[in-house]
Amino acid sequence: MNTEMGASSAVEPPLPSEPPRVPEQRSAMRERFGVVARLLIRLAFAHVRIRPELAERVRQLASQGTIIYVMRYRSAIDYLLVNAVLVREGLPLARFAPGVSTVWWRPFGEMLRWLLRAAPSRRAEHAACAGLVTAGEPVLLFMRSHAVAGRRRRALAAARLGPQFLRDVVRAAGTASRPVFLVPIAICRGSGFRRRESRFATLLYSVQEAPGEAKRLFTYLWNAGQTQLTLGREIAVGRFVEDHRREGEERTVRRLARALQIFLYREERVVQGPALLPRRVIREQVLRDPELARLTRRLAAERAVPRRTVQKEARGYFDEMAANFNGLYFGVLEFLFNRIFPRVFSGLEIVGLERVIECMKEHPVVLVPCHRSHFDYLILTYIFHTNYLSPPHIAAGINLSFWPMGPLFRGAGAYFIRRSFDDNELYKMVFRKYLTFLIREGYTQEFFIEGGRTRTGKMVTPKLGMLAAITNAFVQGIRRDLYLVPISIHYGRIPEEEAYKREVTGEEKERESLGALLRARSILSKRFGTAYVSYGEPISLTDALGPQRERFQQEIGQPEVEEDKRRFIQRLGFRILREVNAVAVAGATSVSATALLGARRAACRLSEFETAAHALVALLRVQGAHLTASLVRNEGTGFREGLSWLEGGGLVTRLTDSDGTVLHVPPEKRVNLDFYKNNTIHFFVLPSLLTRALTAGVSLGALREHVVWWLDLYRWEFPLPDRETLSAELGRWLSYYRERGAVSGDTANPEHVIIQVTAGLLENVRENYLVAARTVAAQKEWPIKQSDLTTRMRRQFATSLLLAEVHKPEASSVVTFGNALSRLAELGHVEFSRRRGSRERFVERGPTFDRLPELIRQLWA
Repeated sequence: MNTEMGASSAVEPPLPSEPPRVPEQRSAMRERFGVVARLLIRLAFAHVRIRPELAERVRQLASQGTIIYVMRYRSAIDYLLVNAVLVREGLPLARFAPGVSTVWWRPFGEMLRWLLRAAPSRRAEHAACAGLVTAGEPVLLFMRSHAVAGRRRRALAAARLGPQFLRDVVRAAGTASRPVFLVPIAICRGSGFRRRESRFATLLYSVQEAPGEAKRLFTYLWNAGQTQLTLGREIAVGRFVEDHRREGEERTVRRLARALQIFLYREERVVQGPALLPRRVIREQVLRDPELARLTRRLAAERAVPRRTVQKEARGYFDEMAANFNGLYFGVLEFLFNRIFPRVFSGLEIVGLERVIECMKEHPVVLVPCHRSHFDYLILTYIFHTNYLSPPHIAAGINLSFWPMGPLFRGAGAYFIRRSFDDNELYKMVFRKYLTFLIREGYTQEFFIEGGRTRTGKMVTPKLGMLAAITNAFVQGIRRDLYLVPISIHYGRIPEEEAYKREVTGEEKERESLGALLRARSILSKRFGTAYVSYGEPISLTDALGPQRERFQQEIGQPEVEEDKRRFIQRLGFRILREVNAVAVAGATSVSATALLGARRAACRLSEFETAAHALVALLRVQGAHLTASLVRNEGTGFREGLSWLEGGGLVTRLTDSDGTVLHVPPEKRVNLDFYKNNTIHFFVLPSLLTRALTAGVSLGALREHVVWWLDLYRWEFPLPDRETLSAELGRWLSYYRERGAVSGDTANPEHVIIQVTAGLLENVRENYLVAARTVAAQKEWPIKQSDLTTRMRRQFATSLLLAEVHKPEASSVVTFGNALSRLAELGHVEFSRRRGSRERFVERGPTFDRLPELIRQLWA
């Protein structure tokens, strides 16, 4: 009975009441626009870009919770832009935004009805904001109502619009049934080019600093095709409040507002960068440096000349080197690039730029790409330009300052430095102070750590002068951090292919000039495939230095400290090379070249080529190398597309006999193919050395020592792998060989495809070093010019090729002979010297010259 009474008298829990419906607001975004709004959208906003992955991220958030858009300054023009883009992308539209009205954007009939209604009070606006958030409807908040000049507290307080409504959002989020996400929005106007020189330039490029509506509209019309909407990483309000619950509501709101302001400022900073000051202003700042002033006084006293004479010399050095960003020249280069690039390249693929952008939001970055073509400069600047990033200052050789390209390059951000200036104290100081200025002001920079373009396709041994200058400037404490960004640039084919071939085979390099530029116009009639740019993981210079930074700063000039700094810079340089190689892409041309040149004979059957190419791709996949789309396609079609590409370029000939198709690389084209083979040779160095050791019968216990000896010998050819991880790497490769059946126990299977395909990959380097050592050992007259000795090496190689003592014609490279001589000098077999009045380098016998036969025996083995 009691049970029945209890059941009948139980009170059912009330259903959750729906939040009261908030009426439509005057500021609600529109799906349909009136005539005036449609005209503005068509003229100014039709080409505004938004990255697809960002739009998709907002769609996912909208399915999970409530979206609160956040912008930096209140602006009806910006609000219309965002409205138009959100409609176009199918993203949630804001139902409310404080302080703006969309009445004038509506169709005429709606506009009249809304004009007759009274404007809402501030209290009603706050109630609407809270009610919409509680109901799960999107809103948009402005952090400030307007920009405030100076530090006027009253004006600043009045402008702080965001925190007032953030408080409503935080309170409503606590009672809302769905999570609430704050999504910052930044509008990037223009092309990442901001110069403070004239009122007109300021009007075009610095609208963020004075956000008047008329000025905004003008800049949008001017930059109609160069505006981008960026959606930032969301902030989950509930989680943020929970993380700071002990601080109280007011402090939590202020902290949240500050986090949003910092993000929005950083997004604009990435695009704008520091102001591009006129060169005369930069010159005044650089030449006023106290250390430089002391040097000019000392040099004037030592030379017994007026100080103004030395100061004039310093100004001349500055004008010779400094960049001079110019919108006209920048536009000319962009115009030329847009016309030339599509004619010679099939496309441009970019990997990893996002992590660079994230670093740029907090600290300056220095781009450190490999250097394979003159197109490198243009492509990297073009990528920054088209992604609305502040363009980099580029360290370029003085040889590129020829007319008319010199002024154009300088106007696009290049600054020109001499190849050598250690003996010019004043020039060195001006360069150091200019570099310090660039780092202190936070400009993005770019330099090629190899110094010049590689003629062989491999990464060249690093030239550490620029890296040392950046490190020395940084340890002075001018910035909290700085990121070095390794970059790999890969081309399907290289426009300078024939020029590199001539230089590698002994011809003099043609000096850059207008005539050389005009003669190079023939490249416009050729196609060079796709260009790939891969950005590696940025290296924090603060993290790399660690506790050494303070020591380098406080004990500057002490010999022991300077030696430690030199070793640090050297390690950092080789680390950058390894990082560049690690993010290099592998293309069909490179794999095809490696398979053809690695063959045991001058020709191979098509089936042998296909088997070798597939085995090489498998080795690349094991290492996680990024394969181009072309390579993936070729892998599935027997490399027919790649072979046709090489045949069309005259690099491969196809013959037919009774047993099928034979592929042959003409001897004069092997050097061309060797360039593309070397683009990815670093992926195969350890497998090739492991194969050599196994086929030579080296025991497993002596395997590491054997590989290390060859790596040390080839230190001028390849960035050495980290010694601490070398044993583990060799162990992984040995396990892979065993899994694939290439090794049984301790013995290699010479007929296995992995053994066959890797056995000959470094033979051209070994043959080059062998001939170099034999030529030096046979030399009777000392000293000898290095150029004459190199000529003798090439003659010796040609004879050895006829005698079948060597088999790789591409090994007769003056660049590799130079590397071999440098290594022989390090081993003490030869020494380098210079004669007064001569720019030639001479070679002399070294203290261990008599031990050369031992090295030759090891190279023969």
